[in-house]
Amino acid sequence: MQSDIHNKQSDICCIIFLMKKIVIFFAVFIITFLPAKADIVKVSADDAVHLALENNLELQAKRKEIDILKQEVKMANALKNPQLQSSILVGNIGRSNASQAGVALPIEIAKRGVRKKAAIANLNLMEDKIRQEELNLKLEVMSAYFDVVYMKSVVSILQQREQLYRKMRQVAEAKPKTSPNYEVEKLQSDIKHKKQLISLNKAKANLIYAQFHFNKVLNLKDTSTMYDTRESSLFQEHISLLDIQLPEYSTIEEVAMKYSYSIKIAYDNIDKSERDLSVAKHKPIPDLTVQGGYAFSGDGQYHGAYVGGYFDLPVLYSYRPEIKRAQIILDRAKIDEVSFENKLKFALKEDYNNFKYAKENMGYYKAILKESDNILKMSEQRYANGKTSLLNLFIIENSHQEILNEYISDMQVYYDAYLDLMHNMGHDILLDEKSLDDL
Repeated sequence: MQSDIHNKQSDICCIIFLMKKIVIFFAVFIITFLPAKADIVKVSADDAVHLALENNLELQAKRKEIDILKQEVKMANALKNPQLQSSILVGNIGRSNASQAGVALPIEIAKRGVRKKAAIANLNLMEDKIRQEELNLKLEVMSAYFDVVYMKSVVSILQQREQLYRKMRQVAEAKPKTSPNYEVEKLQSDIKHKKQLISLNKAKANLIYAQFHFNKVLNLKDTSTMYDTRESSLFQEHISLLDIQLPEYSTIEEVAMKYSYSIKIAYDNIDKSERDLSVAKHKPIPDLTVQGGYAFSGDGQYHGAYVGGYFDLPVLYSYRPEIKRAQIILDRAKIDEVSFENKLKFALKEDYNNFKYAKENMGYYKAILKESDNILKMSEQRYANGKTSLLNLFIIENSHQEILNEYISDMQVYYDAYLDLMHNMGHDILLDEKSLDDL
């Protein structure tokens, strides 16, 4: 009997020793191979937008397109280089014919100016596209920023529920074992608590994903710093992120029709298509080449200058397909512009109504949430005093949870409607309300 006990003690000691070695191994592995922890900097939504506009790598690459097109404007305005020409006759033929040396200069007639204007139109189009990209980046950063705050709110809700379920489990365990349904309520409360821990872990994982996605959208060169939101949740007393005041719909539509980058791009496409059509129409105009030089007589008696020239005649190919193609592209650009304006007005109305009603619903949910919180606290007290069942408390708690989720979901609808409105307006003028005074 004593030998069995001694053997068991030896086995336990061996197991403990092995576990210590395993723990030490993993600790050394983590310290050695895992990267250093990144610095975490909390920023506001405005600061995040500013960071992205100044340092976003993808946007910086797109801005290089403007520099490229500026060079293409210079290329479009280029003159043809002169050609050095010579014909030196050797042998007997050189005795009766002259050798020549001279210069030929190709001259484009009525082409260089229209080609330069087409290149400038393309540059203007790209500049407005870059402004649109900047706006899209702003909205993407703001959306990713809100997603982080939203997930923080979800984690906060689930942490409160976890504390509640832990308290309910403790209350259930503290009841006399002779009380009705003691074992059932004890098991139910324990299962609820463990399931809540699982939900909380999933929410924490989703929060980390949202934080990484936010930094991916920022796309900054310095990856040693992780940026996080300044707001801890959507349940703060005053959150500037949701403090949005919109002007009347008529003002919003006027701003969109006047300042929208998308509409500017549509008009830029029309202008570019008109310039391309002009380039195509000027292609059939013959180009001129003038030449001149000096001729040397083979017998050395007659030397002198010569001049000449020739035209490129569009006889075999008249450029009609290119002209028709450019005209079709121009017609399509005009139709696209009208179509975009028509759809834009409906999209603005949809976004404005979504925003208006979501904002109104937020007020209702705030009042309901306060009442539901009072009911939950009273039910917790009644259960602790044995005046209600655990099942009734679960029902009330689930109802409270649904209200919390609906409340933050409505906040998301509200904020998304605001971002959609700015996107469809095609301008960030709503981010600076003082700009509305210029209308």
